[in-house]
Formats: sequence, structure tokens, C-alpha cells
Amino acid sequence: MIDEHYVCPSIKGFKCRACGRQFSVFSGTRIHSSKMSAKEVLSIAMHFVEAKDGMSSRELSGLHGRNHQTMHVMTLKIREALRETMEGSGELHGRVQADAAYFLKYVSPPNKGTGTALSAKRDQKNAGLDENAKLKATVNQEMCALVVFVQEPSGSSRRRCRIAMIKTENQVEILPIAQRFCSAESVLVTDENSAYAVFSGEFDEHQRVNHSERFMDEKGVHTNLAEGVFSRIRAAVHGAWHRMSIQHLVEYGWELCWRLEMVGTDNQSQLDDLLRRLLRHGRPTKFADYWKKRPDAPACNPDEIGVVREVPKGSVPKKRGRPAKGVVRLKAPPAQGAKKQEAETASPTA
Repeated sequence: MIDEHYVCPSIKGFKCRACGRQFSVFSGTRIHSSKMSAKEVLSIAMHFVEAKDGMSSRELSGLHGRNHQTMHVMTLKIREALRETMEGSGELHGRVQADAAYFLKYVSPPNKGTGTALSAKRDQKNAGLDENAKLKATVNQEMCALVVFVQEPSGSSRRRCRIAMIKTENQVEILPIAQRFCSAESVLVTDENSAYAVFSGEFDEHQRVNHSERFMDEKGVHTNLAEGVFSRIRAAVHGAWHRMSIQHLVEYGWELCWRLEMVGTDNQSQLDDLLRRLLRHGRPTKFADYWKKRPDAPACNPDEIGVVREVPKGSVPKKRGRPAKGVVRLKAPPAQGAKKQEAETASPTA
């Protein structure tokens, strides 16, 4: 039932005359219960659209004078809306390219300084430096892969993308994702990896390109569109985001898939499409209560929570910075055994 409502300045929203319920223009949308004004949300959406290679939450927080955590959750809600609306927009058909790539493969080494600090570290025992005075990058045990499916544009149909996160590139994990994203009448194009061998019996046709010999065969078969998605993601990590976590890896991938689908359209059309996905497809689910302020909030999926490891206290190096001006740093007292040995040495022998 629709009844009269009036503006309530105290809550910066509206109130129903019949039931007294308060609501705002964002009620029931992806940014439900947001304290931002409509003008600020529109500004954030416009900056999000204009950043063709993505924009970090830190930059958005500086542009709008907001806390970094607020903008971080806001961008996650935008990516969640892109993910859920694109997943529900139908299967891919026609010629579909598929490929996978690993992300967050290496753990970045800590900063050891340069110049005199680097020379001092080189002389230390077990400093962890190689012959080029650089720290060795270690493989991240929690790394994951992104598998992408890109529908080739043909005629009036434009490029469409789907992406998912898997642990390793194998047949058991890739086949269900391909069946969910692509229709059985599709023609899948992949490389020679054995993980895609099962596509031959599940889809209308399976074409493969031997990348050890060429990137495109004589018939024009290639996987450049799928590999272009990974190129855009890596460029966004180094140039815009600067950091990407494993628990939100697939959300970042869906953002780049949406940007690639919007290639060739003007900014006004992209803004309209983004606002339509934000305001017409219900409230957020995964990031509804990101900071756990509501006791009745739904529990998070344990598979989507970042991995926490316990680090032994003895393995943590003790660093001492330069003392402040006028501060005298005292020497640490010797151990109990050292005190006894020093006393025996100082006492005269009989």
C-alpha cells in the first residue's frame, strides 16, 4: 500500500504518515542504511566509472573526505552488485574463450633499506639476501587462480565476461564452472592445458591453440580476449589498487570484467548501467554488516575469510630504530649466568 510521506530533517530521509516508518532513497538497495547523501553517492559512482583501470579506496577517501574503511566497504558493495547482476544475466553462447591465471603467487619481501642500511644487512648472518643483495620472494601457500570465460563479439552482440576463483587449474574445478557459465551449444577456445580436455564431450565444439608454437593459428583461433582480462587485472593491481587480498580476489576480477563489457560505450551509459545495478537489485548480502555491528547479522562463509597464521615469537626479528634526540639508551642487563661468571673472574684466587 502506498501512503503519503513527508521529509524528516532529523534523519535526512522520509517518514510515512500512516505507519511512521522511516526510509530514504537508498532503502532496499545495495547501499541500504548508508549515511552518504545522494549527491556523494553519485560522485563516487562517477569517479568509479571514469577510472578505466580501477580506483583505490584510498584515493576515493581523499577525494570525498571520508574514512578509508568507509570507502573500502562502499567499493566492495559496488563489486558485489556487479558480480551478482552479471552472474544472473544469462549464459554465454557462440564462441567463448577460456583461460586461467594465478594471482598473489609470491609473498612480497620486507623492505631492508638501501645504501648503508643495505650494506649492514649484507654483513649480518642469515640476512636472507642473495648474491645480488636482494631478498628472495617466497611462494604464497594460499595463492589462487582466476578462470575467465569471454564471449567473442559477433554482429550486434558485444563482448561478455564471466570469472570465478579456483585453487588450482584442473578439470574437477573448471568443468562445473564452464557448465554454469556457458551453454552446451557453445564453441570453447582454450590453450593446450590438460585441464580443458573435458570440454570436448560437454560442449558443441572445443578448439585449442598450441601457445608453445603460436598465439593464433591459421584459422584465426586465439585466446587473446581471455588473456586480456588478466592483463587488465595485473595492470590495475600495480597502477591503481596497489594491494589485493585473497578473500576479495574474485570481486576485483568481476569489476574488470564489467569494465571490459562496457568498452565502446560512453561514460553516461556506463554510469546509468552501474546505478541500475546498485539501486534495482536488492540489498547487499555478503557485505551487509562488514564490521559486525549487528548481533543478528548472518555469519560469514569461512571459505571467504582471510587465512590467519600464528607466527612464533622467536622468529620475529627485533628491530631498534634510531633513538630520539636527548635520549640515552641503556644497555640490556647481562644474563644470570654471565653475572656469575663475571664475579668469579673478578674475585682473587687463593
